[in-house]
Amino acid sequence: MVTIEFETKQQSERCFEQLSTSLRTFDKLNDEVFLSKNDDETGVTITFKCHNNERLTLALSSISAVMTNFTLKHYLASWLESVVKHQFYFQGPEEIEDIISLTREIMNGVHSDLHVDFGMNELQQELYLLLRSMIGESRRFSFESFLQFRLRKLKKELTEAVEVAIDEYKMEQDYQLMVESCRQYLVQKQPLYSSVHVVLGDTPVSIYDTDGQKFTLPHILRLLDDEVSFDDSLPIGERIISPLVSMAPERVFLYSEGKKEEGNVVRTLLAIFQERLCFCEQSYSESE
Repeated sequence: MVTIEFETKQQSERCFEQLSTSLRTFDKLNDEVFLSKNDDETGVTITFKCHNNERLTLALSSISAVMTNFTLKHYLASWLESVVKHQFYFQGPEEIEDIISLTREIMNGVHSDLHVDFGMNELQQELYLLLRSMIGESRRFSFESFLQFRLRKLKKELTEAVEVAIDEYKMEQDYQLMVESCRQYLVQKQPLYSSVHVVLGDTPVSIYDTDGQKFTLPHILRLLDDEVSFDDSLPIGERIISPLVSMAPERVFLYSEGKKEEGNVVRTLLAIFQERLCFCEQSYSESE
């Protein structure tokens, strides 16, 4: 038997409900594990009446798994919020929510290009082992004390994921600002060309004017406007966005082979040029 004490009736009730619901789904475990509330309704007592050690081990493991899910469901968001606010000093409700959401996605492996050593699988495993130890060895414990003292190392490890999320969040914010500045530039800039043709499959990318003349590097250099600095960290020969925005064409015909490495360029061109951008299925040589 083990009693888990909570600070409030609401916390106790949430735990009791989740344990009750989960027990009904476990094979015959509902006949061997019994739940009850304390008189003041701030504690949940779990009584094990298993026939043998194998069934007891199963029961302890099952209860620990349920408590792991309960803890993550009701406390993970507040842990992440604490890190974002008190370690990285973000205060805006929207940006805090965005960073927490991005952190969860990173920990769940949604972003394949963003890796953390302590993801959701590691978090669940470590939390499960701590709860399994506590439930199996204690007769009574405070859940709040467990969270505060036993999970210090675990909470600290969440900082890495939050750091990665914040770096990505800031990069995305900068990206959106640059996209918007390019849009505004196109609104104010007189078009230098009625249309241009961009062949992403070429190395380096080829850009042709309305008459089918390929832009040379010296020509692109003369066209570049200092106001446009989207990809100025790249060598001149590798820039695509800045030259196109500097030209401010009325239409951009894009020839893409759908390669993975072209994805970010296409996304950016679409975000900036919007309805000015036209996707071409045939190759540029076939369209001439």
